[in-house]
Amino acid sequence: MQRRAFLSALTTGAALSTLPLSLRTLAQSSWKAEFHEALAQSPWLRGYLGVDGNSNFDATATVTGRLPVGLQGSFYRNGPARHEVGPFRYHHWFDGDGLLQRWHLSEDGVTHRARMIQTRKLRAEQDAGRALYPGFGSLPPDPAPVTGPDLVNTGNISVLHHNERLFALWEAGSPWEMDPDTLETRGIHRFSQKTHGVPFSAHPRVEPDGTLWNFGYLSASNLLVLWHIDAKGNVIKNGTIGCDPITMPHDFLVTDRHLILMLPPFNFERGHNQTFLDSHHWQPDQATRLLIVDKNDFGKHQWAELPAQWVFHFGNAWEDKAGVIRFDGARSPDPSVMTGALRDVMRGVVSDPGISHHYRYSIDTRSGRTSEERLLAPSIHTEFPAIDPRVTTTHYSRLVVLSRDETRPAPHYELNQVRLIDLDRESSMTWSYPEHQLPEEHIFVPAPGSKPEAEGWVVGTAYDWQADCSLLNVFDVNGLADGPIATATLPYALPLGLHGKFVA
Repeated sequence: MQRRAFLSALTTGAALSTLPLSLRTLAQSSWKAEFHEALAQSPWLRGYLGVDGNSNFDATATVTGRLPVGLQGSFYRNGPARHEVGPFRYHHWFDGDGLLQRWHLSEDGVTHRARMIQTRKLRAEQDAGRALYPGFGSLPPDPAPVTGPDLVNTGNISVLHHNERLFALWEAGSPWEMDPDTLETRGIHRFSQKTHGVPFSAHPRVEPDGTLWNFGYLSASNLLVLWHIDAKGNVIKNGTIGCDPITMPHDFLVTDRHLILMLPPFNFERGHNQTFLDSHHWQPDQATRLLIVDKNDFGKHQWAELPAQWVFHFGNAWEDKAGVIRFDGARSPDPSVMTGALRDVMRGVVSDPGISHHYRYSIDTRSGRTSEERLLAPSIHTEFPAIDPRVTTTHYSRLVVLSRDETRPAPHYELNQVRLIDLDRESSMTWSYPEHQLPEEHIFVPAPGSKPEAEGWVVGTAYDWQADCSLLNVFDVNGLADGPIATATLPYALPLGLHGKFVA
């Protein structure tokens, strides 16, 4: 796709730039007062309190248990962290400004560092002393004009380590390059001059040889953007595919032959005086579309369908010789966790996030037939699937997820278990967090030199609201049900975040 076409799409429809630019009569929000009143009754809400825009964190963690000798490297994590600007509190969890963390594990122990990502938005609002710009689900009083997506790019969702460079990722704009050691913000990264400012999603897929694939979406132009980048960070090709109606895919899948995007019927309709989130409408009578794209030629693609559903995150996909694609995902019947629970929590209202069951899917690329089946008992809800990164695009068996079991509910409705699913054996093992701890995404870290999926560790963080501190747990992947073999505890608490990557 040529730069002129990219810029035309950006100016007419790049995700958040479609938001209203001059709402001048909004009253100050009462959400901040409501949240702080609720916090006194529900101290676990401190995980959503946030920090200020000047926050820096540095500490040596206290380690109990014993860190494995082979587990050395940096665990980077990202997530929304500044939720309040003056009297204004954001109306959606996804709107908080990004905080990047580095947990460094070595034979000397565990050190921690966290820095606010110094985005254009953060710096402008600090200079102005107030919230300036519309967000994913928030409209501050008297918002300033938005001239492009990277002006409001909070870089607050995920992390990418590629070609020895570290990036903080957002949903609808460019990557922010970060210093891997100091976490200093280096600036917006351009993969090429032609693609500057083109949406680059927060869930790229990296093959074991370093080949990188990603997508983006241009809502008002009804276009999906596709990326192919080599191991050295060079753009091999870009392309666009028309998609009408268009929705907001968050994650996607890659096999050795195809890219797969799931497009739920949460369709974009340009509105006035609305947030980007509220410009989407759930249409359960419509199918969820599957777009299957040839990796070698983005112009070759086909469509398939599944029943209406919402999936935030997928684990992995692979394709057999007969052209049947198999993959997994955390399936919800609708996007109410995003439109309801993750908005309500910002004013201290605790609402049930609803159902999210883990499903296994298949697509027959020759016949177009699809299938889906639930993997676990109906009482078990899941999210944040993760695999051994060495089996990306190939057959896989072991899957790490966070979960909760409705037969033993937690009072906060949050996910409260880490679970290892064996897809081949159709079995799982689980460890439950105590009620005073809220776990975040856990990932599979392979042991150096081991066979894929055979040995390694499950690594993940949690917020302890009783002790008001954050911690990192390490589990043996083959003994997860026995609990952590090591825990690193910080002397301070960090806001609950989203995604991370381990760099050995």
